[in-house]
Amino acid sequence: MNLKMRSLLLLQNTRFLTLATQGEDQFPWASTVEHCVKLNPLRFIWFSSRQAKHSKNIQQNEKVSGSLFNHSLPEMLKFGLDGMQFTGKARELSAMECEDALDEFYPKSPFDEVSTSDTRIPLNQLSGNGHSRFYEITVENLWILDMQSWKDKQESRRVTVPISLLDN
Repeated sequence: MNLKMRSLLLLQNTRFLTLATQGEDQFPWASTVEHCVKLNPLRFIWFSSRQAKHSKNIQQNEKVSGSLFNHSLPEMLKFGLDGMQFTGKARELSAMECEDALDEFYPKSPFDEVSTSDTRIPLNQLSGNGHSRFYEITVENLWILDMQSWKDKQESRRVTVPISLLDN
């Protein structure tokens, strides 16, 4: 499987990502969030409580990193897993952007096959005095596991995935 196909397969079929942030206190923090993927450019979108440490950290420092890991893709059974790391910039979406993000978030999730209006976060909780916000990471650098290195030497390495490779 070529690098583009493998990367898209992993991006589009991994439910959670681990997000690493750091605020002004210089204390690193990792959080797992359910996300949706947008391409052109590559972005991850999720919603979180405004009071969550990672949300507060993003307000103080837009630079983030993270990882995705999947061990259940049939195409990866030969190795049993696949994963990638990324760096990028995160931001809170504006109130206007939240409405679009909410409409895109649930339908793009292959894991919420039946999303009724009562299981969705209400739009009024994503702006103003609401408890949560949508956030977006624009991915600047992306790496995927080097399966050949693992196969040959059981050495864990990464291969750079050019972001432009994923553009349609």
